[in-house]
Amino acid sequence: MRAEPLASGPVSAPTEGEYCADVVAVVVTHNPTQNTLLTALESVASQVSTVVVVDNASKPSPQDWIGKASVNFRADVEVLVQADNLGLGAGYNVGLDKARSLGAAFVLLLDQDSELEFGTVMKLRAAHFDLAQRGLMAAAVGPRYRDASDASLSQFVRARCFRFQRVDCGEDGGTVETDFLISSGSLLPLAAVEAVGKMDEELYIDHVDTEWCFRARSLGFGIFGVCDAIMRHSLGERRVAIWFLRWRKVPLHSPFRYYYIIRNSILLRRRPYMPKRWRQADLSRLFQMLFFFGLLAPNRLANLRMMWCGLRDGMKGVAGKLN
Repeated sequence: MRAEPLASGPVSAPTEGEYCADVVAVVVTHNPTQNTLLTALESVASQVSTVVVVDNASKPSPQDWIGKASVNFRADVEVLVQADNLGLGAGYNVGLDKARSLGAAFVLLLDQDSELEFGTVMKLRAAHFDLAQRGLMAAAVGPRYRDASDASLSQFVRARCFRFQRVDCGEDGGTVETDFLISSGSLLPLAAVEAVGKMDEELYIDHVDTEWCFRARSLGFGIFGVCDAIMRHSLGERRVAIWFLRWRKVPLHSPFRYYYIIRNSILLRRRPYMPKRWRQADLSRLFQMLFFFGLLAPNRLANLRMMWCGLRDGMKGVAGKLN
């Protein structure tokens, strides 16, 4: 996929072992676990120039213990405390504005529990540089993630007729084009953000990344997975084994998350740039979610209630934070 050259982009490819001076990391937090967050911050602080922590009204605020720990980090660490829980999209937008004011060329988005392997940022930045050299303009590049619960390695996906198809990385690694990435671990050139626009704050949390990626693709940009870039990340609060034709481990969320997943899926179906193949694949996923989490998983009644509320509000066009 090709797009017009951006006004600014990669200056040079980083060399082995070099930290990326033109990258600012943005970590959005809400009531983080201290050890988990500090591990995440330490993993990225050696790889970027500045880490911006956007804290969404955690109680108690992590600002003091982040400040004490960060004196030993290579990167500068700034904590931006928000008065209210603005959600993931708005939190990222606060961080994007800060990164722009710092003169960054790239922003690395991170969740509060994502731990980067050494050299991950360099690999992402180098992949972006290589794609640009080949005339491929990437709005985002992202790593694979190793699930913290069972060490399984994720795969990139593309939406196909009523299913999400896994993209094989192959043995030689490299980059693969994908339809979307999870926000955590994604490296975005700020020039692409200027062209595509900021994150959709009205979605609040779920599908913020999906919507932005498809919006970027509709403008001619590509979204790419970097096969040899790895991070540790937990998808869901925990995983449980459920039998349906075979045993499978599925991530569990708190019931309120199913509200946002269902509601935002319906809201996105109204966006003209969301392709038909995604609408079909996501519809299939929603039916599977209803079956697994509404009928088989713990908290079934609470899950079903929140799914129903999400369906109702999605049909009404309600967006923003759940009151």
